[in-house]
Amino acid sequence: MSPKTKAKAAVRVPQTREEAAAMLAEYGHAQREIEAIAAKMNDDLAEIKAKAVLDAGPLAITSEVLFKGLQMFCEANRATLTEAGKTKTVDFGTGKVAWRWTPAKVTTRGKVEDIIARIKAAGDQYQKFLRATFEIDKVAMLRDPNLAKTITGVRIGSAGEDFSVEPFGSEEIPEAAQ
Repeated sequence: MSPKTKAKAAVRVPQTREEAAAMLAEYGHAQREIEAIAAKMNDDLAEIKAKAVLDAGPLAITSEVLFKGLQMFCEANRATLTEAGKTKTVDFGTGKVAWRWTPAKVTTRGKVEDIIARIKAAGDQYQKFLRATFEIDKVAMLRDPNLAKTITGVRIGSAGEDFSVEPFGSEEIPEAAQ
């Protein structure tokens, strides 16, 4: 079997300025149609999601009640279930329950700048909680590209030019271009 390839649409090239204006209007119409289809899809998805959330609501409540009941049973019978702590997982035949330690984590409240200022003011023993970060200043490299490209691993790409097409909205199209 040979791999399937998609046939590409033939490219139309306008021959006059008027044909280019007409093609631009047609392009704008096609883009607006694509946006309308995407908007309808998003509306349909939102409706489907809202229905699914509504349908799943009672099951979520049931699931939470069952989970809490299992947790209460397992906590009350933990010594027996885990053989006095020899195992952290218990297989019930229809599923497993397990106890796992979660790692400690640091959370901060307030502005990071304020916390950093308090750590700096607290004394030398707290300085271990701060670290200096370094990053490459690409803007500075673009200001001095000759020096920057002497660094191994740095390459300065050339500036380029992009082509864009921005059609007017349907209400902005002059009558002559339609």
